[in-house]
Amino acid sequence: MKKLNSLTILFIVTAVMVVLMLITIQRPSQSNDDEGLLFPDLYSQLSDINKIKVSSNQEEFTIVRDGEDWYVQERWNYPADFNLAKRTLIDLADAKILETKTDKPEQYGVLGVDGMEEGGETVHLTLLNDDDTVAGLLLGRERELGQTGGPRQFYVRRAGEERSWLAEGYLNINPLMLNWVNSEVITVARERIAQVNIIQPNGTTATLINLGQKDKFGTPESRDKTVFKYAQLGYDIAGTLFQLRMEDVQPLSGFSRGKAEIVTAEFITFDGLKVVTETSFDIESGLYFTTFKAEFTPENISNAPKDIAALNVLKDEQQVKQEVADLNRRLSNWVYRFGGFVGTNLMRAKADMVTEADKVIPMPADVTGGFGS
Repeated sequence: MKKLNSLTILFIVTAVMVVLMLITIQRPSQSNDDEGLLFPDLYSQLSDINKIKVSSNQEEFTIVRDGEDWYVQERWNYPADFNLAKRTLIDLADAKILETKTDKPEQYGVLGVDGMEEGGETVHLTLLNDDDTVAGLLLGRERELGQTGGPRQFYVRRAGEERSWLAEGYLNINPLMLNWVNSEVITVARERIAQVNIIQPNGTTATLINLGQKDKFGTPESRDKTVFKYAQLGYDIAGTLFQLRMEDVQPLSGFSRGKAEIVTAEFITFDGLKVVTETSFDIESGLYFTTFKAEFTPENISNAPKDIAALNVLKDEQQVKQEVADLNRRLSNWVYRFGGFVGTNLMRAKADMVTEADKVIPMPADVTGGFGS
């Protein structure tokens, strides 16, 4: 019994010591002497930075700058999200030190600043000018404050230093490479769309036309009497290219669709832009793969409905020609992967688009209270 009591007491004492250590490491400092920018000179060096290297126990990749544009080096130099790269640099320059924390390596794990070895959670961010390091950060755990917005607090270490800190800022650095890729493929306003043709491998075509009014679409045969599979389907198909985002991308060179059949979709605007997509469905993976090509087709220029013309979304001939050149330069060498909603709409046969009135799929009730309308 005495031995058991001794072990119990030893366990309690050990537990108390661990708790005290955690409190000691994470408790607020009594001094404000350390307050200031985490990287005091970084603002003046931002224009020199042309590489952002992100390392974690999940991935390691580099975002590189060429002129004003950023690219994901390990993703075939596909364009990166410019706003994310810019925001990361500014947010790091803005980060402020709140408190001094431990400089003892054996205590780093409590704050998550111990590195990536043996499953460490640290995200290591390195800013470079060519091969010269400008700044480096080991980002640890977030200090939970229960807030829903604004800057947050994180435990950090500057690369090459033993001292750790509690810092404040927008330091939610994403450790996944795909999240740094510019996911927006193309954006063509729905209001510009005059006609959509979806052409099956056997040549049969499903055609959708603007009915002479903003956001109103139907088939050439039935026009305003068109009954879609669900009420908003025509609107959805016509808006496929508006802020279209991909799930993944890969080079066209070396890509094979195998035996999958290709469905072609033509999106034709009132101002003469034609965007042609070729989409196939891979049965084994359950994924949709699409390529893009843009053309200027002056024969398709037509008068837009008054309410669309008033929106100032239409372009003149020179602007459309420039748009075509830009789209082909950006998109022609890539294959894009999309989810089922986009992929299905790019491949719809007429039987999958229209139906009889008594077979319409009802839309779910609006439980948003009109949010976003």
